[in-house]
Amino acid sequence: MRFLLLLILPLLATADPLPREITPQAAVLEAQADEDGRRVWLTKFFRIDSDMEMPRNQLLRLAQVADTTALAVKRHPLPLFAPPEGQRSRIAIHADPAAYVKAGGYHGSAGFYVARQALVLVRGDFLTNPRDPAKAFLPANYDEDILVHELVHLCMHRQNAGLPQWLVEGVAEYFACAHEGGGRFSFADMDKAVREHLRSRLSPKDPGIPLVAVSDIAGLEGRGWLRLIERLPEEERYRTYATALLLAHYYLHGGPQRLEAVKTMLNANPRERREIPLLAAEAAGETQASLARYWKPKGMTLEFAAVE
Repeated sequence: MRFLLLLILPLLATADPLPREITPQAAVLEAQADEDGRRVWLTKFFRIDSDMEMPRNQLLRLAQVADTTALAVKRHPLPLFAPPEGQRSRIAIHADPAAYVKAGGYHGSAGFYVARQALVLVRGDFLTNPRDPAKAFLPANYDEDILVHELVHLCMHRQNAGLPQWLVEGVAEYFACAHEGGGRFSFADMDKAVREHLRSRLSPKDPGIPLVAVSDIAGLEGRGWLRLIERLPEEERYRTYATALLLAHYYLHGGPQRLEAVKTMLNANPRERREIPLLAAEAAGETQASLARYWKPKGMTLEFAAVE
């Protein structure tokens, strides 16, 4: 019996502690004195500031989504949670799209993580009416999920340096597709969550999922990622994030060796991460074939295409 326990205990120690569901708690929202003409609120994890009036119920929902996202990242078994030190993580809302871009937001986006400032920018007009048909740059059903994606970047702030950008973006999108709305997360069936997430954004009526080739994103860092995005038509840009999501799922749910490879990279000094093999460019084709085989019987036909 003692020998059996010695075998079982290590397995229990390495078991995934991530709960199947994360239910949002009551929102925390404390108004602060205005600063430089901007209204300021504090949540459990974040500082929100805005240059526009916002209904309190909307602010409470934003605070709930933000704080539960931080909790979800913090409770993941991998050492992902590494927000900025010595300061409360900041979410800045800008009413004017031009002001949003001037502050560092990417043109045509609704939310953006500015790494050098440890800041998530949000377009105020997106928050006030995210389902406005005029905002055609947003894929269908992509309202709060884009906020979750950017907040995961902020929650991983001190971990992002030196990581391949596909992993940074893929993990953020992984949490976004586990998000069910209002800060409620379900990790009970991530295969289904990934499939529904990609089908709704890329191919609602067809099992064929258009993607960029794995080799196109395998070796990219942050600036290279943005340059690739800029080369694509706006309606095709999400395909890069879709490929990154599939790769993140491949490593997080592909067995202990792949999970350990990610853990090793996360625990390494950022300056040494480039030397840790994770997805070698020469193995990109083999990985791509493995992804296609895995998802085919699950209702997705992956259609990889090189970026011209």
